Amino acid sequence: MIQLSRIGWGPVLPMVLVLSACGGGSGGGGNDQPEEQTGPQLSYDRNDLASKAVAITSSGGMESFQALRGDLQLTQYLLYEINAFSESMPVTNAGTYPCEGGGTVEFRWQETETTLEKTTSFNQCSFNTMTFGDVVLSGSTRYESALVGETATSASWKSSITDDLSGSIKFSGELFRFSGVIRMSDYLTESGGVTSWRYIRDVKTYERKLGNRYVAIADAQNRDSGTDADWEYEVRGTIVGSAIGGYVQLETLDPLEMSENVDGPISGIVKLSSNGEAEVRFGSSAGGTAKAAAVWIDGAVVESYEDWHEVGVVVYF
Repeated sequence: MIQLSRIGWGPVLPMVLVLSACGGGSGGGGNDQPEEQTGPQLSYDRNDLASKAVAITSSGGMESFQALRGDLQLTQYLLYEINAFSESMPVTNAGTYPCEGGGTVEFRWQETETTLEKTTSFNQCSFNTMTFGDVVLSGSTRYESALVGETATSASWKSSITDDLSGSIKFSGELFRFSGVIRMSDYLTESGGVTSWRYIRDVKTYERKLGNRYVAIADAQNRDSGTDADWEYEVRGTIVGSAIGGYVQLETLDPLEMSENVDGPISGIVKLSSNGEAEVRFGSSAGGTAKAAAVWIDGAVVESYEDWHEVGVVVYF
């Protein structure tokens, strides 16, 4: 029988593609001015980036998209470090504990055979991280999970993570903030000794700030399903970023097909949209125009890749 577990614990965010064929922010070609649109409602988007489309063209402008990828990675590392710190605390009972550099962290939870509710609250909690050195953290993160169905060969869960965290990095003085909710649905099935899984992640809004860097994930969903041998991945959502001066929308036209014996997608098509559109066609979906991946803009191939890593895929699970 499959037992209740906290599948998906930790920050789970959608896939983000950064393309060498895309111009972004002030670096792109194309139209003289980005289109203005009404975007998602965000609390910390001070420059209304969610309403500003950015140019996607075949001419240069890679730097701003590379910076967006860097901002996503950097803030993700900080989230991982925060989670690693709280998970490493030797906590056996609910209560308030001192942090290594001052301040406190409080753990509260309620647990039954089929549910778990856990809240971790930080009050000027100072601790050391491998990537950022000493940080000071306040706010809370809340995890909820419930087993909603179970048989001898299957199980399903509904979970969520709610973050409202803020703090500072001591050596640089940079302030940071994480705010948003991630909702998760997990399904497992066993048959003939093989476990099949399907994970769905929904994000209405999740915002990140670190110093002058701002990134938001909005109206996003990713779907991950298959077995350990073969699986597929789908994503849709909007990425808003200070690095590109606006937003890009992401959508899989055909799921990305993966195999444990192959490095990179076997097939699949991902579309980016903003002020212009681009398609990344992987493997067999490239129709012979590239060994690993090809970028299409306005119905024509503008980039071909022998190695899919060169396309700049960043995946968060």
